Amino acid sequence: MKMNKAPVNVQPTINFREVIGKGYNRFWHSKNFYRVCKGSRGSKKSKTTVINLTKRLMQYSWANILVVRRFSNTLKQSCYTDFKWAVNRLKVKNLFKFNESMPEITYTPTGQKILFRGLDDPLKITSITVDVGILCWAWFEEAYEIEDQHKFETVVESIRGKYDSPDFFK
Repeated sequence: MKMNKAPVNVQPTINFREVIGKGYNRFWHSKNFYRVCKGSRGSKKSKTTVINLTKRLMQYSWANILVVRRFSNTLKQSCYTDFKWAVNRLKVKNLFKFNESMPEITYTPTGQKILFRGLDDPLKITSITVDVGILCWAWFEEAYEIEDQHKFETVVESIRGKYDSPDFFK
């Protein structure tokens, strides 16, 4: 499947250095398979991650995101709300549709999804899929809460999709 970048006309000009602040340059530009943010409470880990993922979703029209926490009942008050904050901060709220009951977020220009799941039952994640593009990125919020490596690996195996874009990295 040929994967193109999203149309440029839907993305506003944003100074990400101004939005994020200092201290996350290596994280922001990393092309490693895994990226880990460490820091104390209030150190911008979640805010930097959610802005990075929002930008990347808008940049790559075939990309979709899975957001994971140990318990599904903690997602709406944390990561889902972080995405609401990010699209407001980036001034692109009009480009996103928020489904409160799922929870799920759709990038309306392309139909890409941001899905939210808990690891309460990791087998529910194994068959997860999207309508548009591929599920290619996962954000493990509070990853230290995941007590079993097998649960983590189940998610990683579920998001590996075929891709052929030279500038793509997971």
